[in-house]
Amino acid sequence: MTLDELIHDCWVRLARAVRDRRHSWRLPVLATVDGQGAPAARTVVLREAMREGAVLGCHTDRRSPKIEEIRADPRVAWTFYDPGSKLQVRARGRATVHLVADEDPIALERWAETSLPSRRCYLAPHVPGTACDVPSPNLPDALESRNPDAAESEAGRANFAVLRTRVERFDVLALHAAGHERAAFEFDEAGQVVRSTWLEP
Repeated sequence: MTLDELIHDCWVRLARAVRDRRHSWRLPVLATVDGQGAPAARTVVLREAMREGAVLGCHTDRRSPKIEEIRADPRVAWTFYDPGSKLQVRARGRATVHLVADEDPIALERWAETSLPSRRCYLAPHVPGTACDVPSPNLPDALESRNPDAAESEAGRANFAVLRTRVERFDVLALHAAGHERAAFEFDEAGQVVRSTWLEP
């Protein structure tokens, strides 16, 4: 596989993961820098993967700590791993926050496309990460066992946020019994590959 074929394959897999709930890259790890300068990593749902512009995106509650972390330091890293093909992609870039509460067009478009089961997450009465005495689903009592209808879901609109990362670098590692292969790709601000190279794994 050439470098051009490899980067094409990565974007095809990422786009497929946005659509396919069972794809192993559907649930990547997103790492930010917290207020103490320490790494903060968590699993997110991949919601966008656009080769044009080299963009990765996910959704979150605007009250989540990662919102302020990104506003203070937009540097983020993503990790994707597929155990079937033994292919890992680490993506590094800078993230931006888009809020429905700000009438941001990106967030408004994504909210309109969000399913009712997914909207249920944004109806949490308490700020994510708030201490509690017993395990809690952090949902309104009436919605603990069902999804909201369209009208009920609108209460979560103000909590909805989109995180978008403009990718600056991919580090791709393919694990093989006969010998691993590794490559790096660097992107310009328009999302075009400006440098690609094989690396020693």
